[in-house]
Amino acid sequence: MSRHGSWRTRNHSGPQLSVNNDRCKRYGTCQAEAPELFQLMITGELRYRRSVPPDQLEQAKTATRHCPMLAIVLKGVVDER
Repeated sequence: MSRHGSWRTRNHSGPQLSVNNDRCKRYGTCQAEAPELFQLMITGELRYRRSVPPDQLEQAKTATRHCPMLAIVLKGVVDER
């Protein structure tokens, strides 16, 4: 089993998260920012939800911005800056 995995979701439309397994060092910042989307297991495995529900979008953006290793990519979102 790999160190990283994703929760399977049926809805693949809308924003999508991905984590670069080579960059991730499992610091847990993503879990602190978005606990409904990221879960660091006691075994060291990072699990995350690929499809981002609308009510979790801001947390996903925050987790992506605050990842110290820049390992998280959030696709399908228009940057409003």
